[in-house]
Amino acid sequence: MIFEGFSTENKRLVQNITTSAQTLNKDIFESHSERLASRGGHFKENELIPVYFAALVGVPTEKNDRSQFRNMLYELKEDLIKSPKFLLYVENEFTAPTAEELSGFEGIDISDSDSIISAVTEKINIPQDEIRTGLAKETLPLLLKNISGDELLVKARTLVIKLNRCLGSKAYTEHREQEIPVLLYYGGITEDTVMFLHFMSRLGIDVIYICSSKDPLPMLAKNNLEGRMQIFELSDSEPVSTYPDKPVRTKLATAAYNASKELNDILYSGDTMFRDHQFENMRSVTLSTTYEEIDILWHQQSKYRTGFKAEKDIVDVPTIFAKISGVKDGDTDEYWDDVKRKLSPYTRLIYKSPSYKNIPLYQLDVYKQFYDGEKIFADKLKNSPCNKYSFLSDSLQNLIFGKLQEAVDSKLITLPTEELMPMIIYVGTNIEREILKLLQKYDFTKDIPKLIVIDVIEETFSKIECIQLVLYNLLGFDVLVYTPTGYKNIESFVSSDAFETHTMNEFLYNIRVPKLKIPDTIPDPDGGGLFGKLFKKGRK
Repeated sequence: MIFEGFSTENKRLVQNITTSAQTLNKDIFESHSERLASRGGHFKENELIPVYFAALVGVPTEKNDRSQFRNMLYELKEDLIKSPKFLLYVENEFTAPTAEELSGFEGIDISDSDSIISAVTEKINIPQDEIRTGLAKETLPLLLKNISGDELLVKARTLVIKLNRCLGSKAYTEHREQEIPVLLYYGGITEDTVMFLHFMSRLGIDVIYICSSKDPLPMLAKNNLEGRMQIFELSDSEPVSTYPDKPVRTKLATAAYNASKELNDILYSGDTMFRDHQFENMRSVTLSTTYEEIDILWHQQSKYRTGFKAEKDIVDVPTIFAKISGVKDGDTDEYWDDVKRKLSPYTRLIYKSPSYKNIPLYQLDVYKQFYDGEKIFADKLKNSPCNKYSFLSDSLQNLIFGKLQEAVDSKLITLPTEELMPMIIYVGTNIEREILKLLQKYDFTKDIPKLIVIDVIEETFSKIECIQLVLYNLLGFDVLVYTPTGYKNIESFVSSDAFETHTMNEFLYNIRVPKLKIPDTIPDPDGGGLFGKLFKKGRK
C-alpha cells in the first residue's frame, strides 16, 4: 500500500508512510507533527499517526560497504536511545511466556473462536494509553480471523503477552506522550513474531526489522499482511550475529574512483566554519585513493576532504595511509621532488635505519596490570606512573589512551594477543615529543599532521615501528611510506586493510637520499604537482 495523503478528519487512525533503504535511518526521526505537516495535515491531540514499517534484510556485498552499513546500524540505535522517541529493542526473539504471564489467561471459554477472541481482547489494557488500547482491541480480531482451534488461543495470548512486555512497562507510561515510539527488532524471527510486528505497526508505532541473513525473506513476504511492511533486500547475506555495539573503521572511496569532476565539486563546495579546536575527539577514516590523487589531497585541510563529518562532539577525519613502492619510470629527480612537495610544518620526516633489538616480552610485564584479554584499562593507565603525558590536556590524554583500545579492536596489527597488548601500551606510552607537539597543535577540522617514512634499506619494519604507524594513523595522521626498492616493510605486521599500496614500474637500489628540510610554510600548489610537472622541462 503506497501512502499518498490523508484527511485530518479521521481520528485515531494509523496509516503507513513510505521510506527508502537509503533514508530510513533519517526518516525514522521525523516528529509526529513534522510527518503530518509535510503531508498537508495539522497536529492536534489524538491526530492521525503516520508510521514507518520496514525491514532491512541482508548486507552489502563489498567489505567496506558492509562496515559502513554496520556503523549505520550502530548509529541508528544510539541516536534512537538519545532521541525523544521511546525505543523498544528486541534481539533474536522474545523469551517464552512465563507461568505468571500465562496465569492471566486461565478460565477462558474455548468452546468457539468468537469466545476466545472476545475473552483475550478484554485482557488488553495499555496503562494510561486509551488510544493504543482501543487500537489493539480493534486490531487483534483482524489478525486472528483465519485462525481457529487450539492454535487460536496460543497465538492470541502470545500477542497480548508480548504487547504487555513492550507497552505495559513504567518506562513506556512515562514516555508515551513523547513522540511516536519505535520498535527495533534484530535477528532471527518466527511467523508469530512477524504477526506481532504487524500488530505493533497498527497501534501507531514505528517498526523496523533488521536481519543480516536473507533466510527470513520468503516468510516475511508470505506473512506481509496487506503489503504493509516495506521489505528492502540488500545484495548479500551473512549469518546473524549480535547487533553492532561499537563503530568499526572503514575506508571511504574518494570521488576520483568515479569522476574527477565529482571530486572537485566535493573538495571545493564552499567554506565550512568551525571554531578553533572546537572538537576534542576524532575518528580516523582511511581514504582509498589513486596514486595521483594523493598529490591533490595531501595538503587539503580535513574539512575539505571526502568523508569529513563533524557532529555533536566528534569529528571524522579522512586520512591517507599509503605505501609508495618503487620509482615511476626510474626518475629519481621527480621522485625526490614528489617527497619535497609533501613536506610542510605539520610533517614528521623519518629515515628508516636499522632497528633496535626487539624488546623481550618479560620486560613488558610491567604493563600486564593495565589489560585483561583484549581490554585496556585506560583510566588506570592514565593515573599510573607509566603515564608520561600528564603535562598534556586531559582531552588529549584521553584521546591517546582511547586510541590504544582502538588499535586492539581494529585487528590491523597482525600480532598474537600476548604480544599485541603489552606492545601497544608500550608504544602508546612512549610517543616521541615531536609527535606530541603535532598532536597538541592538531585542530581536527584543519591541517592534518603528516608522518613520512623513507625506507631504502633491506631490513623490514619492526613490530614496534608497525604499531607506531597504525597508532599514528588512528590519531589522525596522514602516513606515507616511500620504498624505492619495493621491499617488504610495513606488511610484516600490518594488515593490508590498513593502508593502500601504489606500485610503480621500476625498483631502484643503493639509492642516495638527499638531505630534505621541513619548510616553514605549506608549499605553493602551483610550484609542484600537476602544474609543476607540466612546466618541469627546462627548469634549473
